Amino acid sequence: MALTPEDIKVLVSSFEASDWAEMSVRIGDTTLELTRTGRPPEASAVRPAAAVAAAVAAPIAVAAPIAAAPVAAVSAAAPAPVSSGTGPALAPDGHAVRAPSLGLFWRSPQPGAPHFVDVGQEVDAEDTVGIVEVMKLMNHVKAGVSGTVIAIEPENGQMVEFGQLLVVIRPHD
Repeated sequence: MALTPEDIKVLVSSFEASDWAEMSVRIGDTTLELTRTGRPPEASAVRPAAAVAAAVAAPIAVAAPIAAAPVAAVSAAAPAPVSSGTGPALAPDGHAVRAPSLGLFWRSPQPGAPHFVDVGQEVDAEDTVGIVEVMKLMNHVKAGVSGTVIAIEPENGQMVEFGQLLVVIRPHD
């Protein structure tokens, strides 16, 4: 399996939408490494950035500047974060849990398994309320507050954008 230009766009967008300092993805013999500093990621200190750019550039020409340059160099191509209009922490009726990146939203850990949470369920701050999947990387989304789930916005398996409202929790007083 090789990285396609669309795969790289999704990975770069996910990286830009995150608060990660660096990201490294290896698929077969292709490695894509992104960093916000312009220096090679810590995990690949033995591989020079030029080697990574050459490895990625061979099958896909657009990847070379992305792998070798800081994220600021490609920020103009990134989509703007989606906002549901109420800011990063509060929804009209409670605490908004938002998507940490773009990807597919999953309400359960695997098909056929019970949902992480349902409307009306009590949750603790560290409870997982869903998963956002990007290129088979599973990002567990935590509640962030203790309270009662009052809304779950996306459908199971629906594509979500960075910052999109996923779950609303009414915090305990």
